Amino acid sequence: MSNAVDRIRLGEAVLALIEQKRAETGDESLGANIERAVLDTQFQELEAEIMENPGAIEPWLIRRRRNDV
Repeated sequence: MSNAVDRIRLGEAVLALIEQKRAETGDESLGANIERAVLDTQFQELEAEIMENPGAIEPWLIRRRRNDV
């Protein structure tokens, strides 16, 4: 669990830096691709953890296919 927590904290720090630079430059699109990659990675890791150990929500889970474009 420590690795997951560390990755979440790192992602949070990266997103905070992006927000800070956006505020400094006034460019709302600055770092958008990096932001998207961080968020996508965090959601994929969370989804994988849930699918590996769904606990009480297992009856409501539906596997979905990814459309890689």
